[in-house]
Amino acid sequence: MDESLKVDVDFSEEVLPKSAKKLQPMVWKDGDTFCCLLGSDPQSGIFGRGETPLLAIVDWDSRLTTRLAEASEDDEVVQYVKDVYKADDTEVW
Repeated sequence: MDESLKVDVDFSEEVLPKSAKKLQPMVWKDGDTFCCLLGSDPQSGIFGRGETPLLAIVDWDSRLTTRLAEASEDDEVVQYVKDVYKADDTEVW
């Protein structure tokens, strides 16, 4: 990932979903859209896209919720999410 494409996000902003504040996914600009990713790549990670950084994060949060509901036990990204929440003794949804 080209560092110049990354977008700085203030994860303490009230408007952001709690999951984004906790997991702090990477956000970057891709042409006219913004992308949001937790994981090594869009195919295996949790990926969102939108016209603004906030919309990309909201799309990502929606996909995270779906992925948590449908994930198999060997889904490494979902296991990471659960581990992060468990480390803080916080429920994942």
